[in-house]
This record gives sequence, structure tokens and C-alpha cells, in this order.
Amino acid sequence: MVKTILIVDHESNLTSALRFLLEQSGFRVALANSGDQAEAAMAEAAPDVALVNTTLPDRNGYDLCQRLLQGSGPMGLPILMLTSHSLEVEREKAFSLGATDFIVKPFDPAAILGRIRSLASGAA
Repeated sequence: MVKTILIVDHESNLTSALRFLLEQSGFRVALANSGDQAEAAMAEAAPDVALVNTTLPDRNGYDLCQRLLQGSGPMGLPILMLTSHSLEVEREKAFSLGATDFIVKPFDPAAILGRIRSLASGAA
């Protein structure tokens, strides 16, 4: 069964590169560049994993993470937070809100692909 990955990020260069990497690796990809689009995409795409930037144009990515886990997302949705901030407090905040994983940009494509594969294989 093909797994669907939702990428929530407003940086078009990053989303294009991630989309290409994931599609070449056999995943289906849904894109959203804002929190509002992400919530709409949840119903349409039914993702197995969500990648959420901590900074979005319309809201805080941490708030979106919490919202996806509390109501608009499927139970147990793995969320990988993407950030350009390497502060430990950012990582702790993500995990305290329910994120499954956390990665700092820029990241190695092989590293993020490995993390996504691991999260997707654990998704029901």
C-alpha cells in the first residue's frame, strides 16, 4: 500500500525537493503551505505521516501540530517537525506537544528519507 506524506511548509524550494525525493521513493505526496491548507488536506489526503514546519505564514507550526493531533488528524498521526532553529527548547516543545520526530534544516536527504520511512512503516 502506498503511504501518503503531507508536507506543510511555505518554502517552495524545500517542498519541491522533498516532493521529488519522496515520490521517487514510492510515496504519494500532498502539499500545504499554510496551517489552513494543512487542515483541509488532512481530510482530502488522509496522510500516513505529516511533515510540519515550525514557522508557517498563518500560524505557529507547533499550534498546528497540536491541532492535528487533537482533532483534525487521524489518531496516532506521526508528525515530523521541521525547523531552522537548533535550540534544545524547540525540540522539547515539539515533543511535549506530541510530535513524533524533529529535524533541523538544512538536513541530509538520506537522513530525512530514513526518518520518514521509519514513521510511515509504523503508521497503520
